[in-house]
Amino acid sequence: MKFDSWVVMVTGAASGIGLGTAKRFIADGATVLAVDINQDNLATAASELGSQYVPLVCDICKVAEIKALMEKVEKDYGRLDTLVNNAAFANFQSPENVEEESYDAEMTILIKAPIFLVKHGAKLLRAAPNGSVINIASAAAIVSIDNYCPYGVGKAAVLKFTQDSVISVPGIRHNVILPGLIDTPILPNVYGEEASKMLKEEFPKMLPCKRVGQPDDIAKAVCFLASDDASYVNGTSMLVDGGMSKLNPFSVMQS
Repeated sequence: MKFDSWVVMVTGAASGIGLGTAKRFIADGATVLAVDINQDNLATAASELGSQYVPLVCDICKVAEIKALMEKVEKDYGRLDTLVNNAAFANFQSPENVEEESYDAEMTILIKAPIFLVKHGAKLLRAAPNGSVINIASAAAIVSIDNYCPYGVGKAAVLKFTQDSVISVPGIRHNVILPGLIDTPILPNVYGEEASKMLKEEFPKMLPCKRVGQPDDIAKAVCFLASDDASYVNGTSMLVDGGMSKLNPFSVMQS
């Protein structure tokens, strides 16, 4: 893919899928506006990736900061070719155990932030020849997984928001990627000290592709959907899960 002179915004760009996506865009010529709340991780990535990685500290859970961010982009660049709504964190609970504070925090970053990023970024995206929004949801949006509340609910909302935006926010392409099991910092938060062993030993045996996904697997899909090669792709939901969503209890028991 070629993204020379493109301006791309990636949220949650200091680690995991966001950082992997930033690296892929930069390798293909884009300037990446790397949005994150973790200033230290942004600085580390900027020192590695150089001037094409533009670190922008922003709390996208606050609408006023989103608005100021997009005003800065308009002033500095005058356009935005691609918005990648990737930022997330995960609280995995049963509905009976969810706490109001953690629910509000997670739903804010999963769905409120993307909505207001699109709201305040639409003008800039329309100024680009092939402006598009790529939302990062999850296979958990379409597959029932035990104790994945409110994460799965929030990601299902991201899927629906993408589909509705095709009609409600015309002049911009809107697509969504549904990753499966990806080796990111979220996994240790879910599986704790066992995460490393499970990533290396248990999950590869279970998954049809016989390996756990890497951030670059998602980054490649993002770059395709952003590219001119996908200029007529609008409203698609792309599973990038190594076949995980096609598993059934019997296949898992036999693996």
